[in-house]
Amino acid sequence: MPVGSVLSLWRYPVKSMQGLEVDAVDVGSAGVAGDRRWAVVDVGSGRVMSAKRTQELLQAAVTEECIVLPDGTEVPLDSRADETLSAWLGRPVNLRVAADSEDLSYQMTFDPPNDNAEFYDIPIPPGTFLDLSPVHLVTTATLDGCARMRPDLDWDVRRFRPNLVIAIDGDPFLEDRWTGRRMRIGPVVLQITQPTVRCAMPLRRQPGFGPTKPGLERQPELFQAISTLNQAAPNHLGVYASVVTTGVIQIDDEVVVLESADPGH
Repeated sequence: MPVGSVLSLWRYPVKSMQGLEVDAVDVGSAGVAGDRRWAVVDVGSGRVMSAKRTQELLQAAVTEECIVLPDGTEVPLDSRADETLSAWLGRPVNLRVAADSEDLSYQMTFDPPNDNAEFYDIPIPPGTFLDLSPVHLVTTATLDGCARMRPDLDWDVRRFRPNLVIAIDGDPFLEDRWTGRRMRIGPVVLQITQPTVRCAMPLRRQPGFGPTKPGLERQPELFQAISTLNQAAPNHLGVYASVVTTGVIQIDDEVVVLESADPGH
């Protein structure tokens, strides 16, 4: 029986920049087509830049054709962007496409509310600019439930940067219980692999875009709130998934949680 349906779909063409809400996503074995296809790489260190450390990245919007900087400057999604992005970020950078041959890392802290905490190098899966997993999803049960329990905080979905938002009734963090099971969404089958650990990204300030997407303020209190509310898996919200069967997912597609593919679950 269906447990819910697809409420919204997202792609993030450039790592750590604003995402695109879309009507359909083409899901291949490596994840959503066009998701984190590009990233800004620091020439000096050779690291992929992330808003986990370089907060300015999150202030840039992305269309299908270009990056839009906070002052409105439009930058093409190709190597011509390097000079303009370098001037904006105050250091030499390259805009790169993910490639199988590259061995890259990004940096993050394990104390996200503290912007001055020590940062550590985290390797990126080969051939991608993803942090860890091909697909990331959250449910309305979790977002709405957290908002009810902590109405003083802002649980806007943009803070969590999922590919899929599943509309479903139930308890907050119910998706954690899907770990080890498979999920069919339209023609696509996903394997739910693990709950999603949260970093500094949900705490960051984000710009607004029109009347329907107001700006988001910096919110360091969110980090402790997630751990307090999700005591079974502190500091986790949403789940990661790998791709079993490829295809196109569309808004309103039914979501069916299948029997476990692993006898241990």
